[in-house]
Amino acid sequence: MHYLLRKPTIILFGILSMFIIFSKNNLAQEITFIPESTNLSDTVGAEIVFNIELQNVSQEEQTVFIVRTINILPDEWESSLCFDFCFASFIDSIATTEDFFSEPLDPGEIREVSLHVFTLENPGAANVQLQAGTFNNPQDRITIDFVASAIVSSVDFEQQHLTDYYLAQNFPNPFNPSTQINFGLKREGYVSIKLFDILGREVAEIVNEFLPAGIYTFPFDAESAGGGLSSGVYFYKITSNDFVQTRKMILEK
Repeated sequence: MHYLLRKPTIILFGILSMFIIFSKNNLAQEITFIPESTNLSDTVGAEIVFNIELQNVSQEEQTVFIVRTINILPDEWESSLCFDFCFASFIDSIATTEDFFSEPLDPGEIREVSLHVFTLENPGAANVQLQAGTFNNPQDRITIDFVASAIVSSVDFEQQHLTDYYLAQNFPNPFNPSTQINFGLKREGYVSIKLFDILGREVAEIVNEFLPAGIYTFPFDAESAGGGLSSGVYFYKITSNDFVQTRKMILEK
């Protein structure tokens, strides 16, 4: 008899515990962090600006922080954050506190955040990652990756030819399921970029065409390559004229 009375009690306690956990997780979202775009291009010398809408969607005041967690830039480029005020390029984290001349967001309040990439001299592509969270739940963050690319203008192209070829590290890396591959050509020519597994077997062909000199960004989706690739280490190899280079990428599912 005692067993029959306790068993429903244990089951009921388990259901209530699951309900509390489920409810807590569903109430965890306190802010939204939505960019207008995550991939922008311009010419060398331009200031590329990514605008992001930040909103407090909770029912209480929120102190928000933004952290620049990745900042991979071509030589001479810089990036900086603006949130109520614009800050120096070496400042990687800002918050709605007095230290940053700001104040917490009221319930429902919307503010504009912007990431600025200064393409000062060289053509290329920048990879920047931002994370946003609140002081209430600093471990719960919204992560956004941005790519800013710049090429020489058509007017100045003859004076600003690339001096060499290059193959940049794919971004993001590790990735799942998609990433981007950036490369530069100092001369026109046939371009081949192939992907190999760790045993040296070709598993995908990312680029196979004739291209003019310039800066290029090609997307790669592991889901559509060879019926879908499994997690692991892969190598991508570019061949163009007499230029050959190989880099490593990591797929994590």
